[in-house]
Amino acid sequence: MSYPPYYGYYMIPNAYSNTHSWLREYPQVKTDTLNQSIEGYYKLMEEGYRILSKLSEHSFAVQVMTAAQAGNKQEVDRLMKSISTTATIQSEYSPSGIGITVDPKVQHDACCKLAMFLKWGK
Repeated sequence: MSYPPYYGYYMIPNAYSNTHSWLREYPQVKTDTLNQSIEGYYKLMEEGYRILSKLSEHSFAVQVMTAAQAGNKQEVDRLMKSISTTATIQSEYSPSGIGITVDPKVQHDACCKLAMFLKWGK
């Protein structure tokens, strides 16, 4: 009869003292999930580039900053969400800048998250 490998702790007696050492065995490393996250992150970086490009347009930046200065979170959210249709964009702002978080739109593909903070004041 064969048992699956045990990935628990093994106690190994130390021959030189009355103490014991603990050895932990880990399963073999698999990079499949990491590779999927990397592929998803490339897509989020493209979205991040779109966001930066749009915010670099003077008229759009004025709209976002004016709404933020007025405390109009709904308008800031609307403007930020208008940038992308393939990702979920969340924003938080303060007098010193804006924080932007980009998530994949599909929740079961929550591989990664892109976070940016852009300074716009002192």
